[in-house]
Amino acid sequence: MKKFVFVLTIGFFLSINGAKTSYAADTLTVGTVSEEKAAIYELPKLNSNIVTNLVKGEEYPILEKRDASPSAQVHTVKKGDTFYLIAKQYGITVSELQDANHIFGTRLYIGQQLAIPQEMLSHRINIKDSLWKIARNYHVSSDILIKHNGLKAIILETGNELKIPSSFYKVKLLGSKTGWIPKSNVDIEEVNRFNLGWKYNGTDDVYKKQLKIDGLDVVSPRWYTLSKTELVSMNADEGYAHAAVKAGKQVWPLFGNKFDPEMTNFILSNADKRHKVIEMIKNSLLRTKSQGINVDFENIDPKNKQDYVVFIRELRTAVEPYDIVVSVDVSRENADPFWSGSLDRAGLGKAADYIVMMGYDEHWASSPKAGSVASIPWTREGIELLMKEVPAHKIVLGVPFYTREWITNATGQVRSIDRTMLETEKLIQVKGLKKKWDSKTSQNYVEFMEDGEKHQIWVEDKDSMKLRYDLVEEYNLRGTAAWYVGGASEDIWNILK
Repeated sequence: MKKFVFVLTIGFFLSINGAKTSYAADTLTVGTVSEEKAAIYELPKLNSNIVTNLVKGEEYPILEKRDASPSAQVHTVKKGDTFYLIAKQYGITVSELQDANHIFGTRLYIGQQLAIPQEMLSHRINIKDSLWKIARNYHVSSDILIKHNGLKAIILETGNELKIPSSFYKVKLLGSKTGWIPKSNVDIEEVNRFNLGWKYNGTDDVYKKQLKIDGLDVVSPRWYTLSKTELVSMNADEGYAHAAVKAGKQVWPLFGNKFDPEMTNFILSNADKRHKVIEMIKNSLLRTKSQGINVDFENIDPKNKQDYVVFIRELRTAVEPYDIVVSVDVSRENADPFWSGSLDRAGLGKAADYIVMMGYDEHWASSPKAGSVASIPWTREGIELLMKEVPAHKIVLGVPFYTREWITNATGQVRSIDRTMLETEKLIQVKGLKKKWDSKTSQNYVEFMEDGEKHQIWVEDKDSMKLRYDLVEEYNLRGTAAWYVGGASEDIWNILK
């Protein structure tokens, strides 16, 4: 575990001084259940198996839209088609397809036209209904209602039944499971992906220059830490916050615990201390006009597992009225009880707005074995584990703008030196090294001998960052968070943009 304090907070389109701030163009579609209870079906059919039931307010990514057609769908048979493949394509059974076309065998011919049966809902018109209102509630167009019901006018007669073709969204559930929800049971919103960078190891001039980086959407300065004497030690910089907003960036200050389990217990286990800490943080966020708070408590005593969830829930309740979002970072799941086992990821995912997975330190600084900071297979597995407990669109992938130079002496002892991406590239150039692709880690790799010692580096570069962003897109994650701004050349941000 790398002893740095950082976390990510993300939200939807947030308002800065009344103006909308939008992030990168890459978007996700997120569905929010609008009914008290909504069934999720195995297929886009109301009579298919129910996978699970969701309750009002639950959110999950939308993977696919299955819209109702204004008229009966027709499929023209092409080479390679079978009844099974056609039925699967439209979410119906083979027998339903055969019945709709009065076919008793399984023979098809190229060019044959098959009617695709549509499932209908029934709506009884009441006195307050209008065609526009009904169409909006069922997420269909007025044109569809007119054509399916043979309406001659938009004036509706109370008590009559309207036929409404079923429309569905395919939803990505926990554990990478999927299901279909009727469109009438969910509200959708297009949200933007974004990139966050943590402010670290620089001067004021360097920090101001970093605000000009294209592709960097959110900056996270290290402003708050727990303190036994003060409860919270603060270092908020209103000037920097103003400069960031002027540069079009959002500011989400970081709040850490110094990796101190005793101090963390001292505050989290006491309701009065928790409330005082939250009030101090809230007032500072409002004073600096920050849009988020980044909570990174690590190395927590397992006995405070639920105290931490309660604290995050209380913090979010306090700042939510001011449109300030809260998120929590978690380690990539591992066996350590303090660094990993003390985190109730499912509980934190419900209490906070978003969760960031620190996708690095597969091999930490004092590791007895040389290896990658974050191999792609290891990162992928971590995402899949977290998605069992947190919805995909709430997850942000932490990416390393650093690696380690591993040095093994003649006796087999290993030590390491932290290297930023910039330092690594310079070292490779100075020593005239040639990168080789390591298929096991899906990264470039270099090694050399010096003073009788073996030096190894699993390289973080454009190739590894591209593969990390591919994971963000593949798993419908919200974005990335880079440790740290300044560790890589500015063109790396174009890969994440």
